[in-house]
Amino acid sequence: MTTDGSNGAPESAAKDDPFAYLYRPAEGESAPDTTPVPGQPRTSYARPMEVGRAQYGQQPRPPYGQQQPSVSPTVQVPQQPNRYAEHSRPQPGEERSSGGRGKAAVIGVVAVIAAVAIGGGIALSGGDAGKSDNGAKPANSHSAPASQGASPSAAGSSAAPSVAPPSKDPIADASKLQLQGAAVSSTIKNAVSKDGSYVTLTGGPGSSLAWTIAVPTAGQYRFWVHYNNPGADIPATVLVNGTESATGPVMLKNYTHSSDPDQAWTRGAIWPQLPAGTVTLTVSVPAGSSVAIDQVAIKQFADSTAPW
Repeated sequence: MTTDGSNGAPESAAKDDPFAYLYRPAEGESAPDTTPVPGQPRTSYARPMEVGRAQYGQQPRPPYGQQQPSVSPTVQVPQQPNRYAEHSRPQPGEERSSGGRGKAAVIGVVAVIAAVAIGGGIALSGGDAGKSDNGAKPANSHSAPASQGASPSAAGSSAAPSVAPPSKDPIADASKLQLQGAAVSSTIKNAVSKDGSYVTLTGGPGSSLAWTIAVPTAGQYRFWVHYNNPGADIPATVLVNGTESATGPVMLKNYTHSSDPDQAWTRGAIWPQLPAGTVTLTVSVPAGSSVAIDQVAIKQFADSTAPW
């Protein structure tokens, strides 16, 4: 027995088949045509599609004995714009707002670059300081020229004492000559120098006086020394342009026989051969001796009178 809504299936079909509700037409749909077809077995309801066998986009196969319904040409439906794409795409005149992660990444990169730059600067400055602590000159330092614009004569005078021009005077104060290791004083009275000063020579080659003169003609001259010696005799060496005189040393004897320095001033001379031109006469005394000299003089050999 069949009833409305059973699609020609026996009433017991619903009881026998627990999935019979799946075959019933949905609400508002027409029931399938169940008119029997000659030569074909009778079926009381539409052939169901097995669960899980339907594929997306394919038409279900028709019941056995029925033809595949013709499919009308597919009509392209306009694609609806994606709402997410509309909101994510920047509109004209708008700027895309950067997210928090983008800002954090940029800040991190800048911080790393700054740290590397600062570390490199500290390393370079530390290396320069170490060089400076070890006494080496820094690479970026420049020494100022020693004497820019200075004349050659000024540079030479700083390196060595200047040589006095040759004197044409036949007599000179000892304190005005070139001195080496000799002290100028005026304690002893009765010196014949213009200002009462004298020079004290101590023993050894490091103490001397030098007198540069202009000799008009070559020949033999008398070289006089005015000195103070209240003690033992002292042989003073005389050099002519750096060479010891052939006439030997000048003997600085205590001719006054006085032990009082103020009364022990006297004179002595030698007769050296001098070349024409500039001549330097150098006087020194041996080690362990000391003598005061206030004046020196040069005269022609023929003139035997003393200048004092």
